[in-house]
Amino acid sequence: MFWKFDLHTTSHIDTLLEKEDVTLTEVMDEDDVLQECKAQNHKLVDFLLRPQCMEDLVTFITQEPSADVEEKVKYKYPNISCELLTSDVSQINDRLGEDEKLLMKLYGFLKNEPSLNPLLASFFSKVLSILIGRKPEQIVNFLRKRDDFVDLMIKHIGTSAIMDLLLRMLTCIEPQQLRHDVLNWLNEEKVIQRLVDMVQPSQDEDRHSNASQSLCEIIRLSRDQMFQVQGCSEPDPLLATLE
Repeated sequence: MFWKFDLHTTSHIDTLLEKEDVTLTEVMDEDDVLQECKAQNHKLVDFLLRPQCMEDLVTFITQEPSADVEEKVKYKYPNISCELLTSDVSQINDRLGEDEKLLMKLYGFLKNEPSLNPLLASFFSKVLSILIGRKPEQIVNFLRKRDDFVDLMIKHIGTSAIMDLLLRMLTCIEPQQLRHDVLNWLNEEKVIQRLVDMVQPSQDEDRHSNASQSLCEIIRLSRDQMFQVQGCSEPDPLLATLE
């Protein structure tokens, strides 16, 4: 028995993207949008890379949804935006990691007053984490130029996603020399002393708990790293400060 296979099937997204006035939310409403993005569908990736689309994707993950949106779909677009931005497509990583305007828009999320929306904070942290992993030099250079970065991280340490992001900066940056530069920078910014200052009865429970956990994790991660990198002559400055 012989079967006829159409090996050149066109996805519904391709058809949709042929419309001149197609909107980002229309594309995001497609069930297979994440699958097509991860498969690096050229039409879809080119569409997402449009300046307005990239800006809108970052807005979705950093801006509170409108209060009048129905609860069950309130975080639909922020969630899909996060998945698209963290789908590990190199062109998206490149655009986001090298466009200072987009990075500033993303960074602006940290300037909100505590306590941060925990779901949006998790989206923000996930996007910045993948950029730290894929574009470490650009992201470290960008963050070091922000005078208030460490202040804001400590300010929001009560939000678990921000604590996770801080710990990720201590462990996931390669190459080794860049990681050591980051440790020295954070040590100069007195991140250890600031975390210790958070371990006070006067602080709210979340900040107190997360600051304590961060200090414990810094000790554990630093010592693990020392064992993994045999012959490393440079001591971990954060661990030295803690000890």
